[in-house]
Amino acid sequence: MARYPVYLPELEYYQRNVACQFACPVRTDGRAYVSAIARGEYERAYLIARETNPFASTCGWVCGAPCEAACRRGKVDAPIAIRALKRFVNDRYGVYLGETGKSHEPPAWPAYVGRTDAFNLGNTVFPTSRSGLVASRKRGEASGKHVAIVGAGPAGLSCAHDLALLGHEVTIFDAAPVAGGMLRLGIPEYRLPRELIDLEIQAILALGPKLKLNQRLGVNFSLQSLREEFDAVFLGIGTYLSRNLNIEGEQFDGVLRAVDFLINVNLGGYNLNLGKKILVIGGGNVAMDVARTAARLGSPSQSGGDLSMALDVARTAVRLGATEEVHCLVVEDRHEMLADPIEVEEAAEEGVVVHNHVAPKRILGENGRTKAIETLDVLQAFDERGRFNPQLAPNSEKIWECDSVIVAIGQSGELDWVQPGDGLEITPRGTLKIDPETLATTAAGVYAGGDIAFGPRLIINAVADGQHAARGIHAYLQNVQPRRVRKGFFTPLGKQEYPQLGPLRDYLSWPRRQPPMLPTNRRIGVSQVEIGFNEELAREQGGRCLICSINPIFDGGLCIMCNGCVDVCPMNCLKLVSRSEISTPDHVAAWMDRRFDPLEPASAMLFDPTLCIRCGLCAARCPTEAVKMETFRFTEEVIFEKIVE
Repeated sequence: MARYPVYLPELEYYQRNVACQFACPVRTDGRAYVSAIARGEYERAYLIARETNPFASTCGWVCGAPCEAACRRGKVDAPIAIRALKRFVNDRYGVYLGETGKSHEPPAWPAYVGRTDAFNLGNTVFPTSRSGLVASRKRGEASGKHVAIVGAGPAGLSCAHDLALLGHEVTIFDAAPVAGGMLRLGIPEYRLPRELIDLEIQAILALGPKLKLNQRLGVNFSLQSLREEFDAVFLGIGTYLSRNLNIEGEQFDGVLRAVDFLINVNLGGYNLNLGKKILVIGGGNVAMDVARTAARLGSPSQSGGDLSMALDVARTAVRLGATEEVHCLVVEDRHEMLADPIEVEEAAEEGVVVHNHVAPKRILGENGRTKAIETLDVLQAFDERGRFNPQLAPNSEKIWECDSVIVAIGQSGELDWVQPGDGLEITPRGTLKIDPETLATTAAGVYAGGDIAFGPRLIINAVADGQHAARGIHAYLQNVQPRRVRKGFFTPLGKQEYPQLGPLRDYLSWPRRQPPMLPTNRRIGVSQVEIGFNEELAREQGGRCLICSINPIFDGGLCIMCNGCVDVCPMNCLKLVSRSEISTPDHVAAWMDRRFDPLEPASAMLFDPTLCIRCGLCAARCPTEAVKMETFRFTEEVIFEKIVE
């Protein structure tokens, strides 16, 4: 009886094995730069990190790091500290170097692309790669086309970066007095230095795009006027409207919206008098940041959400005025909060107190000013189908006295600039309807990405949207059809290289370490909290990488079924079974019938890549070299082909 469902490995299977890269929206080869750091090849590591990401330095500080969530090392103990390692090399070679030297912008570096050294590979030939764009520019030179970009956030600036490299003129419009979008307006300076943002934007503008600030869509110009003046338009507008609680008392003075609060603080606007006790509604990253900022210049206590907005709010609140207490009221349980656990821990260190299972019922006031919040206990936040549907405990009212309330339960886009004749379709979620393949809207020549198209997401998602849209716009302007071409390659390792893998590295004994942090009593004003890895820690943490591009490859024709590889595997990820014990999809079964006589006995070697630590013991043990360790690399390019009418 069949016990094991199996499938045959194809190109995407091996791409998915390099889980960090596959999870990254811009396909940065985290595995390559992490292992390069372990070898001390810091400049190469930086070039790999920068190749697919114009905001590599920014992401080294504040990326949500989906690569770490996917990291295979996390199935062994804890993921590689990929984001912090990115910062380590960007602090040495990126745009923001502090006192360590001069910044430089990498050229097209062909010597670094397509290396065949098995331990020095970078899967950098990709649609998002800078080198590929530079090569396209050299082939096509200037296009004579002019593109308008609305929004100077990560989506708009990334789109401008790629369009400029593809040879198009670009003009960026933004409503704010400074560029950067929510990088500057929403992320507190203690998490992301303002000089770094400026330098990363300057590097993009140096490619040719023009920037026009204090220009608001719907006020200073319309979408129609842009379409008349430019050949194409990209809308990279963020979500700057905070969601309301829709409860009694929200109109009182002292009730602030998280985005408005952060924008005011980050732009250095009017002085906020928050009082001594602040309540932040929400349990995400933004709420914590707001709370920490609001109390940071005060005297926070030493006692120890739902959307990413919440943590930013709370942590920002800790840093303002004479605030003495900052509390976050959160509907969900602690493990259900979307906030990064590290952010919650840092907020607690700075005096932010998180209260779970609490839902606001109404805001109480006196003479038009906030005085308290009445809440109900939450029995559960999600129903049996996993939907957010809080069940409240009857007769569980509590009164929380406060001086200010900051609401941080999410954001939405502002679409009052849309006119009936624009041809834009708005989804029920309040976002612009787009073609997921090209990011084209329902209006000809108009594209959209970032929060206005998908709702609030990670910075790296916005960067990917800008890159994705740039290719769609380029195809539209040039009247060409984009076609993806994917290729995979294997490079066998020699047996002399196997000791460089797991057995002698002892890397499974190395725990994940967090970057050193500024002592709590020094976290005032805009002082950066995270200090970052030193060289010793960076190389140690880089050495934890399992090098998932290396795979055991089996040759059934050489196998003598001695089971030696199975016996020596320390993770039990190999198993030799008879053909009758496996079940396969129809197309795989047909392939097996063509290759093997169904009436003859046959065996199959099962391999579980999620357990493999790439130690190479199986290949070293095999007496017939039926098992070899081989490095996989791939290229994925977009080829623009003329459309035949």
